[in-house]
Amino acid sequence: MALALAHYKDVPDFIYGITREIWEDRGIGGKIKRYYADDCLVRAATGVTTDNTGVTAQTLQTLHQFPDRQLVGEDVIWTGYEDGSFLSSHRLISVMRHTGAGIYGPATGRVVRSRIIADCWVVDTQVKEEWLARDQSAFARCMGIDSRQMAHDMVQLDIKRSGEVGFFTPERDVPGRYRPEHQKGADIERYCEGWQRIWGLKETAEIQELYFHGAAVAVPGGDMLYGWGDIDRFALSYLASFPDAVFTMESAIVNRDPGQAIRIATRWSLRGTHSGFGLFGRPTGAEVYVMGYSHAQMVDGRVIAEWIVTDEVSVWKQILAHEEGRAGA
Repeated sequence: MALALAHYKDVPDFIYGITREIWEDRGIGGKIKRYYADDCLVRAATGVTTDNTGVTAQTLQTLHQFPDRQLVGEDVIWTGYEDGSFLSSHRLISVMRHTGAGIYGPATGRVVRSRIIADCWVVDTQVKEEWLARDQSAFARCMGIDSRQMAHDMVQLDIKRSGEVGFFTPERDVPGRYRPEHQKGADIERYCEGWQRIWGLKETAEIQELYFHGAAVAVPGGDMLYGWGDIDRFALSYLASFPDAVFTMESAIVNRDPGQAIRIATRWSLRGTHSGFGLFGRPTGAEVYVMGYSHAQMVDGRVIAEWIVTDEVSVWKQILAHEEGRAGA
């Protein structure tokens, strides 16, 4: 298996490097053209982009509002394929100051920190397909508002621009070529089984079996959880909001590197009805799709650290669009 990596030494170096070339080094359109295929598919919780010109436009809009944006890479978990392509799962923190007016309103000067996980399928040094979520609830908090208010403002802007509210659901997806992988092994199968019991079967007792008692878990909103009680309360806040939710493990890969804990990257979804009181307030009956990502570190079959990313602002947009009757096609 020979991976095409341009002038980079390995897959993590490639992912960190092209991110820097595009953002901090201001390659922008030229580097996006170089590293994103013309017909790339980018599936975010906010919607689908179908070419690299759309990626360039979104990058320019972000940099206008946050010109000092830095993307601090935390980890890259990846797997390669016989055809020379690979899938990477990149966890990073976006650190930036709001100094330009735009979709978030007039410049506030506030510093924003928000975690992102982006899964990229790369063929011949070009991203062909990408899946990502940004922790926009952490973003909202840094801006001094709550997730629902940010979603409300975005809903109104979407309606003015296009008459419908933008967000991702499988019905809005565009077919791609990549087929998600579920890798094998006792550790990754243990992790996926534990998640299925907690999030699929709603058996939160499994938390005490899957997680080390002092596990640290980063969750949406920029929050940190510590130990079984915190993790249980977080899970219940979602499950209570969508009690009929169907959990699906979409993708699961693992890295076993010397001197490190076992590192697992998953992409998953929750789909259900907003029919209960929980994190998302008064039940509305809205059909909701949650696009989720997790990175975990495991030792001796238990999670010692985990990072969970969902875009709660996009979940709120689905709820508010249902209330407005403006979900669109």
